[in-house]
Amino acid sequence: MTRRNQTRGWSSDYQIDKSPKRSNAIKITVFTSEHCGFCDHALELVKEAARDLSYGSDIFEVVESRIEQHLDRIESEDIIAVPTIMVGKSRIIGVPKLEDVRDLIHGAMLTHHVDDT
Repeated sequence: MTRRNQTRGWSSDYQIDKSPKRSNAIKITVFTSEHCGFCDHALELVKEAARDLSYGSDIFEVVESRIEQHLDRIESEDIIAVPTIMVGKSRIIGVPKLEDVRDLIHGAMLTHHVDDT
């Protein structure tokens, strides 16, 4: 399997993101598996939604977390299936629609703004 190159605004468990992160960036974690046929699509939807909603800023940090590399997080994060997209305490389990991902992220943006004030 070919690994994706790191791009601005997202990182992978397999790569170290050397770009500076904003301390108040909204973290979006996509739990994936190398054996999942839908996980790459879900990750691409998250990156697309984050790009659409960021309006050119670095407000989001998209992180792919391969469950094979983080078995301890499956239980602690209550991951029951992949792909799972988490933003704060909110999540989407399974293959999402782009609009559902945008709604999840938008909700996190509103909550994040309230938490920062």
